[in-house]
Amino acid sequence: MSDVVFVVLTVVLFAALALVVRAVEKL
Repeated sequence: MSDVVFVVLTVVLFAALALVVRAVEKL
């Protein structure tokens, strides 16, 4: 797996975590 794919996956993972945090804060 190339470094670019790893970086993209990491960014997507952090974006998903941020969305989860926002959703939890709205509850």
